Amino acid sequence: MGETRVNLKHLLEDIRDSYPCPQEEAIITELIANALDSGASEIRFFTSLESKTVSVVDNGEGMRRRNLKEYHDIAATTKVRGKGIGFAGVGVKLALLVAEKVVTETKRGSFHKATQWKLESVQRAPWEYVEPNKMVVSSNGTAISIVLSDYNSGLLKDSFIEQVLHTHFYPILDKEFMDRILRYVYKKGVAFFINDRKVALLETEKPSQRKSFLVKLGKRGRTVGIGFLDRHKEELSEDQRGMAISTYGKVIKRGWDWVGVTPRNPRCLTGIVEIPQLSEILTTNKADFLKDIKSLKKYYRYRKAIQGIVESILQEFGETGIFSQESEKNLRPLEKEIEQVLGNMLNDFPELSPLLGRRDSGESAGGVVPDSENPFVGTSLPEPELPEEKISEQPIEPGLESAEPDRQKEVRRRRAGLTISFENAPERKELGWLVENTIWINEGHPAYRRAADSAAENYHLLLSVAWVLSCYLENEKSPQDFINRFLSSWGSTR
Repeated sequence: MGETRVNLKHLLEDIRDSYPCPQEEAIITELIANALDSGASEIRFFTSLESKTVSVVDNGEGMRRRNLKEYHDIAATTKVRGKGIGFAGVGVKLALLVAEKVVTETKRGSFHKATQWKLESVQRAPWEYVEPNKMVVSSNGTAISIVLSDYNSGLLKDSFIEQVLHTHFYPILDKEFMDRILRYVYKKGVAFFINDRKVALLETEKPSQRKSFLVKLGKRGRTVGIGFLDRHKEELSEDQRGMAISTYGKVIKRGWDWVGVTPRNPRCLTGIVEIPQLSEILTTNKADFLKDIKSLKKYYRYRKAIQGIVESILQEFGETGIFSQESEKNLRPLEKEIEQVLGNMLNDFPELSPLLGRRDSGESAGGVVPDSENPFVGTSLPEPELPEEKISEQPIEPGLESAEPDRQKEVRRRRAGLTISFENAPERKELGWLVENTIWINEGHPAYRRAADSAAENYHLLLSVAWVLSCYLENEKSPQDFINRFLSSWGSTR
């Protein structure tokens, strides 16, 4: 009889390679995510260059005996998707790649044990019980000590750990986000310490303009998120630029591509929006959202609401172009042809339905209500655990339901269904991008300029629309096949 053997090292390396950030950064974010999911209100980092050790100690609920055993199974996880952000539990497992050994101490009630774990060979990762070193001083909690192989590891540098906290967990460090929304998730609050020094947000230059906003969905305008957008006079550092989206306080994406909006001066704008309920569709590496049909529909629904308010604020900041009614009128025949083609294709590509303003029910597509001043205003978020029908019954703060400004109504004046508009953005490489149900064609793209000069503009528009929509297909579907079928169907339309 044969035996299936697993190359644990290669398996861990494959997990590591799925992260868009360096390995050491991924280890820290995963260890924090697991501590947050355990209900910790304090997460403390201790570094020792002399012993090449970094320790992470939390005062969460700790592990039971069976949890501690499962913890050492590379493939096991006891987490439930949507009930936190550390569901994969891979932080310590990734640490095995850079550690001589990993010591874990956990305490929960009368259960108080410690283990020592290491990657001994490509196929062996033995662990054993050891005497607890009493790093957990609270009644419950977990301490993880990583004895590193390299003295130069970033995990031994306070500045590196602090930078990771600022980059990945900004909403937890921000008092407004914590008080207005994350207090429902982390009821006792969360404090980070590095060698007994409390971590706080860095002081930054005050923006020339700031707009904070609430994200609301459904006919009753239930509050599902909160965010802000800042405009600075000077260019920001690269890691600060763009709009970020976070869930449970963990930043998932940053930039302008995901939100589908292009400001005139993207280097001078920064912002973030927190949506706890999107934790239900997080990928394992917490750097993106799942792309199956159900997950895509959920993501696009929230993204559409965010796009509306960001576009509205950018117009107020003078960061967008003016939409031309004459251009809209001239494009309507082509838009109708495109809608007809897509209508014939939606059975095979149902994930595109939310992008085209089509819904399965009569519920409103949602929207947003910006505040009129800088402070955050509006109804606090309900607990994520509440059923959706209860969430929708949460009261809206008086006056907010009529606070939508004229500029946002102007953005929404365009008819339902797919529309086409133009923006001159030569600095962008894309043929176009999607904002709500509008595909913005990049007039600054060299291909557009050549097409316009040779009277082939409409064909370029069709190709651009197909290219943009192909970016939103499920993973297993071929963008090339979609574009080919789209153009073929249009060519057959009379």
